[in-house]
Amino acid sequence: MIKLIKTNTMNYLKNFAILLLAVLTITSCGDGYKTTDNGLVYKFHTENDGDKPDVGDFITLDMYYGFPDTVLFDSKNIPGGLTFPLDSPFYEGDLFTGIMMMSKGDSASFQISADSFFLVIARAPTLPEFCVPGSMLTFEVKLHDFKTSAEQEAADAAELDNLRIESDEKFAAYLLENNITTEPLPSGLIFIEEKEGRGRQPKAEEMISVNLTVGLIDGTKIFSTDDRGEPFEYQYGQNFDTKGLEEGVGMLKKGGKARLIVPHTIAYGAESKGQMIPPFSNIVYDVELVSMRSKEAYDKERAEQQQQQQAMEDERKNNEKSLRDKYIADNGINVLPTASGLYYIEKERGTGARAMAGNQVYVHYTGTLLDGTKFDSSLDRGEPFSFRLGVGEVIKGWDEGIGLMNEGGKAKFVIPSAIAYGSRDSGSIPAYSTLVFEVELVKVEPTATE
Repeated sequence: MIKLIKTNTMNYLKNFAILLLAVLTITSCGDGYKTTDNGLVYKFHTENDGDKPDVGDFITLDMYYGFPDTVLFDSKNIPGGLTFPLDSPFYEGDLFTGIMMMSKGDSASFQISADSFFLVIARAPTLPEFCVPGSMLTFEVKLHDFKTSAEQEAADAAELDNLRIESDEKFAAYLLENNITTEPLPSGLIFIEEKEGRGRQPKAEEMISVNLTVGLIDGTKIFSTDDRGEPFEYQYGQNFDTKGLEEGVGMLKKGGKARLIVPHTIAYGAESKGQMIPPFSNIVYDVELVSMRSKEAYDKERAEQQQQQQAMEDERKNNEKSLRDKYIADNGINVLPTASGLYYIEKERGTGARAMAGNQVYVHYTGTLLDGTKFDSSLDRGEPFSFRLGVGEVIKGWDEGIGLMNEGGKAKFVIPSAIAYGSRDSGSIPAYSTLVFEVELVKVEPTATE
């Protein structure tokens, strides 16, 4: 759907995702709860006599939390629980205070003020809509383990070493299973030429175009220019990807093809790259050197393309008013535009409530360009589009136009680009496009104070 709407107001929730983890079930307040001197309400289900974690320790635990009838978070899908450094309490009697009361193997319930959790710990600007002021959150926590920062560093190093050993074993097995007998180069790169090219090899700083498929030795595909339908161009010698790729591409001549088997030592080493490339990954590249040209020639072409693009934008900008005026005349529209430039053509007056700023409104619409090209319609999805009026969740022309309507009304909006998407493309909508919307205001929900 064309992005008429807002940014996600819940982005702040990621600020406290690091706190959360997996186990039991949410309980409601009941018998067995105690209160500490600093006001923390708690109940132990399992309590062992042992050391307690301290600020800065790395704790591993399971947790879920929520209200009696709503689970807000459950860490059960996090393998091995969630590990994170224990922070200092944000206030007396907070969740961290409770965790610092636990020993390894303990499980407990904690009752925490939702206001304090969201506004102080999560640092949300306001309480979430689903949260009633003064309500209590229940946290169910099972503490599996904790380590000092030095112990955690040692554990991490040991885990990485095990991953490295495992990776080396898998690399050797891959070569054996695929009957690869090509001797590696001093760097460790295995270069298997599949087609000899002609001419010279690429020079540093040149722009080169390659067809490229990247994968792991287990067959996982990471990237392929086949999926984009054209070669990929980059500046050779600028550490575009891995040392192994640079070395292998440098051995090709124009038109040449090769398979590059790159051990982790000249790939990404102990680093992971997103979710698909774990630490110590051995990489396989299938690469074809398509063309080479100077950086100067590349820059010249880019400048010419940018000039052409700017000329097209200037033409669209200069033509927008004449095209809009022609549309207005051809369609017999005789209303005057508002001060912003919006043409509001009422088709059917609504008999319900007037749409006011702050209302949640529900709208059916079909949007087209001046030439009739449809770019979006709520009718195709079978449900009206909902947004909060007057707070910038939609383009300015919509906020203004819907604000002129009553529930049940129908209208046409002719919206200049200045109060639509302006100088930027938006999906199938070119820059400097006047937009036409056929709109029905289905429902107006008043604000809570109305």
